[in-house]
Amino acid sequence: MSTIQPRGGEGVIVTTIRLPVDLRNEVKIQAIRMGRSFNTHVAMILMEAAGAEFGDATPAAGTARETNHQEAPKHAGK
Repeated sequence: MSTIQPRGGEGVIVTTIRLPVDLRNEVKIQAIRMGRSFNTHVAMILMEAAGAEFGDATPAAGTARETNHQEAPKHAGK
């Protein structure tokens, strides 16, 4: 895991992405379950998908839990 700074700084770029509402909601639920901020969770998913080795530090805005990326259950009424 790597250290993810809570705001843009040296070595961090601030960017905007457009996501479908349902995808954003599911990722937000996963982040809450993992005890991470949405931003930290998205960054960790992207780093894992990229196959990057970014060291061993705990994310600044997250926790030291292992990522399991299980799909969050759908909300009732959808």
